[in-house]
Amino acid sequence: MKTTLVALLVAGFVLPSVVAAADDCQTVVQRIESTAKRAKVDPVELLRLVDREVSAHPDCACEIVKAAIIGTDSDKAIVGYVVETAIMASPDNLRLIAQCAIATAPDSLDRVQEVLARLEPAAGREGHSAKSAKSAKEFDVKPAQAPPNPLDIFYIPPPIPPVPPPIVPPVATPVNPK
Repeated sequence: MKTTLVALLVAGFVLPSVVAAADDCQTVVQRIESTAKRAKVDPVELLRLVDREVSAHPDCACEIVKAAIIGTDSDKAIVGYVVETAIMASPDNLRLIAQCAIATAPDSLDRVQEVLARLEPAAGREGHSAKSAKSAKEFDVKPAQAPPNPLDIFYIPPPIPPVPPPIVPPVATPVNPK
């Protein structure tokens, strides 16, 4: 009984926020779709809206990117710009945005990879991360060399300069008048 009551109370507090977030994303997607229909005339307006909405609602980034791409009939150039704009607005969602764009417009894979390669080196090719040893070889990435340890270098002190002979003053001999 207590468990059921606790579960109902938790659901009562959590569920409205989840529903509100879903409604919020739907509202944003509707704005994107209506703008995307007009974007065939002015794609800059669509990119501004994508930037503004992804910045304001980073949790809806995937839905926003999908709506923008679908609204532009998956034009490769515009897909690249939409992905770049969304990533610049929410860099934490880089992978999510790229995956949503590729899932929505698979024929624009090359363009999305170009954007990823430009924004995050070693991420634009086949999804390799910078941590992967294969991708480091693939991109000819050489590890940075640390400066040499000064204690490991053999130290040769400078030579000692020659010491001049000591200057000995002449000894005065007493003069005997005899």
